[in-house]
Amino acid sequence: MALRRLLLDFLATHRRAYLLAIMALLAVGLLNMALPWWAGRMIDALNEGRIDMPGLWRSGAVLVAVALAMYGLRYVWRILLFGASYQLGVALRDRFYEKLTRLDPGFFQQRRSGDLLARSTQDIDAVEVAAGEGVLSSVDGALTLLLVLSMMIIVIDAPLALIALIPFPFMAWGFYRVASRVQGYFGQSLARFSDLNDRTQEAIAGLRLLRQHSLIEAEIADFDQRAEAHARANYQVQRMEARYDPVVFLALGSATLATIAAGSWRYLSDAITLGELTSFTLYLVQLIWPMFALGWCLNILQRGEAAARRLTEFFQERETIDDAGERTTAPSPALHIAIEAFTYPLATTPALADIELEIPPGRTVGIVGATGSGKSTLIRLLLRQYPLTHGTLILGEHPLGDYQLGTLRSMYAYVPQDPYLFAATLGENVALGVPDASDSEIRTALEAAAFGPDLARLPEGLDTRIGERGVTLSGGQRQRVALARALLSPAPILLLDDTLSAVDQTTEQQLLKTLEGERERTCLIVSHRLSAVRHADHIVVLDQGRAVEQGRHETLLARGGHYARLWQEQQIRGEQTHGEEFPS
Repeated sequence: MALRRLLLDFLATHRRAYLLAIMALLAVGLLNMALPWWAGRMIDALNEGRIDMPGLWRSGAVLVAVALAMYGLRYVWRILLFGASYQLGVALRDRFYEKLTRLDPGFFQQRRSGDLLARSTQDIDAVEVAAGEGVLSSVDGALTLLLVLSMMIIVIDAPLALIALIPFPFMAWGFYRVASRVQGYFGQSLARFSDLNDRTQEAIAGLRLLRQHSLIEAEIADFDQRAEAHARANYQVQRMEARYDPVVFLALGSATLATIAAGSWRYLSDAITLGELTSFTLYLVQLIWPMFALGWCLNILQRGEAAARRLTEFFQERETIDDAGERTTAPSPALHIAIEAFTYPLATTPALADIELEIPPGRTVGIVGATGSGKSTLIRLLLRQYPLTHGTLILGEHPLGDYQLGTLRSMYAYVPQDPYLFAATLGENVALGVPDASDSEIRTALEAAAFGPDLARLPEGLDTRIGERGVTLSGGQRQRVALARALLSPAPILLLDDTLSAVDQTTEQQLLKTLEGERERTCLIVSHRLSAVRHADHIVVLDQGRAVEQGRHETLLARGGHYARLWQEQQIRGEQTHGEEFPS
């Protein structure tokens, strides 16, 4: 069982808290068993005239003391048991998040974010409940059942107890039938919740597009269908769980009827006293909790099992990028790239092949080519987002795999095509990699990224909150904020993946001058606009994943090959700097 494996590891770590909680539960159970026995003795004493008023007051004081002791013990086991189960929830969420950070981008291309969110919330909650309330209902129910049966059989009257217990095997069979179906229905409910969660996230992220295309009503109808499917799945779970109570009441009702009939006969036959019959009846009432606890426990454990299977499936996902490197420093930011072939998971055609490139420290290299030529793929390989099995990537004097992932990625200041900004202030977003940066350093980085005029127009300056994913900024502004973040970083290698695609020509020229001033850093500029790389020390032209040309801007133009044709096409479309002409 997936749930058992998760719980056993946790219980072994927190066995002291669980043992103390079980001991407190046992003490509560023993005290609880004493109450009916004591009540029976008092009834017999009153019936036989063996107790006076002071004795009655003393007996009442004993009952109050027992009640207070039970209250204190119940507080202790709640703190211990539920406190430990909450720690399990924290541990599972930490493990879940750590696993997420180690999985490669290929995993996220195949998994829906809504499903992952559902597993990290509702599924972990179900396992947490199993570790708390599940353990409580199983242990306390079992202890209470054992103690009650011991008192009924050993202390009160064994024949009467055996008669009263006749209905309970049928109840156990009913519980088994119900529990086996609850797990299946709850698994379907979790799947429907994941589907609904994922669709909700997509709708919120694409709300502008839905409005633009007048698809709001269609989206609402689709959401209603998914919500209704989730509601139906939940209804099936609740409908099946509701069968526990009738099974318990039928068993207890039958046992009570048998007790009244057989107990009256035993009393009239002088086999038991009136006090013993009263105690037996009170013990029979105390069987209500173990019976309900059994049903509750099975319900919680079945829910937890369904959730644990989904979590285990996630935890068993294979991490294609191992962090087995031991090097914590790189001797220099020089890069050597030799790629024989690289194919994305589930793809059949190589995304990159036959590429060899030397990048000395402090050089600026441009990577250009049409859409889908493999430019961004090269950056992802340098970041070790995907494993390279056919080829070699060397940083300084060692393969990338020799470095710890944290060390390797700290060498890069990376600006992706679609930069991500957090729902925080502008200053916090820029200083993400350098949290102790001063306001003046942040402003200098923004000025270098041509964001100075925009900053002056923001109402609160660096303290302006820019919304989730930078929604309050334009595409060009988001790119420049991300570039400022990279310029503020002390990383020796800049990786710019089409960073200038959303800015105008004037801003592009200003940013290029900034990058020319970063000569102490190694810089890789990926761009589909050739004007962004014309001043680079070296330009690599990719076509269908292969390096078809390499050289400086002037050399490639004079060659009249693929790069020259791209340059001419962009001139015709008006994408090059005004006044530049294509050489004849």
